Amino acid sequence: MNSSSENATHFDLNDAADLKFPDWSGMKPHEIRMTFAEAVRWNDEMLTLFPPKKLSPKLEAERRCHAEFVL
Repeated sequence: MNSSSENATHFDLNDAADLKFPDWSGMKPHEIRMTFAEAVRWNDEMLTLFPPKKLSPKLEAERRCHAEFVL
């Protein structure tokens, strides 16, 4: 790691004039992009894309109930 006596807060974007930044002027504020109901629906849709995680045989055995119920 290099040490420098200059503080990182002195960085000026004008020093990097060749950088191209995207135009975000058309973006909606993040608070109103999606309602809560839409977010829940989107989350449920995303969960269907991933298969459920398989437990190790040891954890699967611990989850089972081995008690016998007699009436």
